[in-house]
Amino acid sequence: MIRLVAFLFLVLIPSALLAQVTPTAHLSTFGAGSGPSHEEGLYRLLDKSRTFSQSNAIAFDAVQEGTYEQLALRCRLRVTEGGDGGAFVFLNTAEYGRRGPSPFLKSWVESNLSGTFAVGIDVHNPPTDEPLGPWGNYRGMPQREVSLHWDGREIVKRVAPVEFRGEFTVWEITVQHVVGGAEVTVRIAGETLYDRYFLAGMAPYESRLAIGAGTRDDAVTEFEVGDIQFTQSGPAEQRRPPKRYRIFNHVMIDSAAATQEKEVTLPQQDWAYGRIILTLEIHDAGPEWNKWDRNGYLYVITPDGVKRDIVPFITSFRTPCHWQVDVTHFRPWLAGKVKFVIATEIEQNESQGYMLSVSLDFYHGMAEFEPYRIVPLWNGVAKYKSADNHFSDFFTLQEVSIDSSTQAARLFITTTGHSTVGEFTPSRRTVVFVPEKGGNPAAEQRYENILWKTDNYLNPNRPQFGTWKYSRAGWAPGDVVRPWWIDLTPNIIPGKTAELRYEPEPYDFSDMPTDKLPTEDDINGAIQLVRAYLILYRSPAGLLQVPYLQVLNVEAESNAAKAGIQAGDFLESYDGKKPITITELRDIIKALEEEGRERIPVIIYRDDNRIEKEIGPGRMGVLLVEQ
Repeated sequence: MIRLVAFLFLVLIPSALLAQVTPTAHLSTFGAGSGPSHEEGLYRLLDKSRTFSQSNAIAFDAVQEGTYEQLALRCRLRVTEGGDGGAFVFLNTAEYGRRGPSPFLKSWVESNLSGTFAVGIDVHNPPTDEPLGPWGNYRGMPQREVSLHWDGREIVKRVAPVEFRGEFTVWEITVQHVVGGAEVTVRIAGETLYDRYFLAGMAPYESRLAIGAGTRDDAVTEFEVGDIQFTQSGPAEQRRPPKRYRIFNHVMIDSAAATQEKEVTLPQQDWAYGRIILTLEIHDAGPEWNKWDRNGYLYVITPDGVKRDIVPFITSFRTPCHWQVDVTHFRPWLAGKVKFVIATEIEQNESQGYMLSVSLDFYHGMAEFEPYRIVPLWNGVAKYKSADNHFSDFFTLQEVSIDSSTQAARLFITTTGHSTVGEFTPSRRTVVFVPEKGGNPAAEQRYENILWKTDNYLNPNRPQFGTWKYSRAGWAPGDVVRPWWIDLTPNIIPGKTAELRYEPEPYDFSDMPTDKLPTEDDINGAIQLVRAYLILYRSPAGLLQVPYLQVLNVEAESNAAKAGIQAGDFLESYDGKKPITITELRDIIKALEEEGRERIPVIIYRDDNRIEKEIGPGRMGVLLVEQ
């Protein structure tokens, strides 16, 4: 059932004047119950009866054409305890039309729609002590979970820091498009839950607002929304599509092939790519799919011939996985000819394995800083050995020269604990940064952290067939290893040699009952897998915009062949002009041919080299592709 109502709706019109318009609101009933209602500016999506399996929505017609750099929603929301919950959905008009009702969703808290961003509001994740069941809330955490969804997938889910169930609270959602995606901020009752959370690949799209809510099982809830303000500002700039490189495509890792290798030629380092996104997938391998959670590794072979793990991951308990990881900081290692190695741990004589895919997307644009140097610090296997040692012999003092051109520095650390004790015991650690070796001791900076991941039960790759939900030392089954980022920028001294120390603490079992204490041998057998790199950044002023046209093929005896142009070259300019489309280049060539020009200067890029050439008039004789 669909009903139409009018509602005052705030939008930012292209002239940047705030105006009130009255878009049509479509009220839809998909399930049981009396459906949504609208009264005195308040939308009630779920009724107060004990009617199960309700599913209702409101969708507003679009009032602005085009795409915008920033979108913002502000409203008051009241949702009660129970289940299931609802969602704020920024419908993609290319997929779901500029007007009309909302599409049907089986579960509004899982608002996974093609090409569409949504914020899910889940108040139904009941506590459970079932170790292998699909529900994950084994610690009895508050059932006030908020998730971000993009393009048919749940990306992340968190427990809200403030109680929003029961009374009206103010919700603020902001989407700011940036190079390679969008940054999302969600504030609830003035508390920030997501602070510029990056969603990879989320380009601007024309949108309109929808709000949905539903109930499930034997739980009910109320869901009311009022004072809706939806604004769109800053007409979006045209974006070039990213350059994609497929590294591995459904390769199988098993006892017959414990690793797979691939060499790929990537863009040169001095070309302006503001973001690099790596997509990593675990596919359903059918009967050949290994059922265990195992360490996974994605290495690059650096110019000095050393394998460096850039995206460690853990395989799932037979649940397909899809991750997008920002790897822009590894740009110095992702240029020119690069050899990649992907691997997982496989037990000897195991016939089953994992089917994996990896690709890279290079997004055009200029970041604030350019990562230009990577300094490996601590990499390998740290062994606990004893309470006196507690990993410390692995973490030796590191001295690093900070170049005079350095403008920013960040520390990237991924650490995962293994063995029974190492996996299920928190581990305290401190990183100490001394800006200048032998300098003022008061300048020393200390950064403390606990190696312990407690939100595994909210992993979007859920449920799994195992102990996926339990907290672990820095990792989760079916997840990439999330780094501990430390921003050293405020304290670096360019031109000086800095010191870095990593200080692990002994395990603390003081709160554990005596009869539950692990043995000394179990404690001493704990290990940690560590990958730590210092990333140095400088001004991107020297980077070059990537040419728009690339040569795929050159005809024999053509003008291009005679000029020495080769397949793979990029055309930077033709007679001083920089065409961005093939049609534009043809128009330039035609105009010069009519002028009777005999030789035309062209500039091409070949690998790292800028080459000036001259070419004859008329047809070039090349096959081009627009980048």
